Amino acid sequence: MGNFKRSVRLFLLRWHRRIGFILSLFVILIAITGIAINHTHRFGLDTKPITSPWILSWYGIDFAGEIMGYATEESWISAFQGKLYWDGESIGYCSKPLKGAEMVSGLWFVLCDTSLTVLTRDGELIETLDSVVPDGTSALSGVQGDWLVIATDTGMQTLHSDTLELKPGIVINTTARIATPLPSSLQAELKFKSHSITVERLLLDLHSGRILQLPGALFNDLVALAMILLALSGGWLWLQRKR
Repeated sequence: MGNFKRSVRLFLLRWHRRIGFILSLFVILIAITGIAINHTHRFGLDTKPITSPWILSWYGIDFAGEIMGYATEESWISAFQGKLYWDGESIGYCSKPLKGAEMVSGLWFVLCDTSLTVLTRDGELIETLDSVVPDGTSALSGVQGDWLVIATDTGMQTLHSDTLELKPGIVINTTARIATPLPSSLQAELKFKSHSITVERLLLDLHSGRILQLPGALFNDLVALAMILLALSGGWLWLQRKR
């Protein structure tokens, strides 16, 4: 009987220490995140985006792969996460995929799936045209005078940059701009701008336990259960020691 009690005591003591150690980590985490949450606005943590790929992947955000775009004289035209960008500034919406960008008569024409966006030379939005893009459009294929050359499933068509007249055309010696990867610094800027996970959001999720992707009630139940086990095992060990 004495050996049995000793075995139980050793078992409870071992698990009492383990549970206590785990709970102490949670208490420290809750205390640290709680203090940080009280000062998020002061330190700008409510607007500072998370930049760690590992943390973003935990939230289901995957930015694998390069962002492609079209180089202008000093800037870049690109599309990412449904938005059209001039360098790092969002200037409109662009449904996937970005199919081309060409300058005609001093204006930029950017093809986004089924819409054509017109920009000034400096990247200011003029208008977005949805009705002028012919069905089956696959890409912009260059410029011919004042005409924008559009490749479609049925052949080449041309769109006048001023009147927006669309007609089949015989295209001679046109070269389309080729999309290339954006500079790495610009890619990083666009990726971090396109999500809403801030340091404050991370702190709140750590503090509440949502970071574990468990329902809030379940997480609280597990912590409460661990505290009950810790109290019961500690009380039993104390009583055995008194005897």
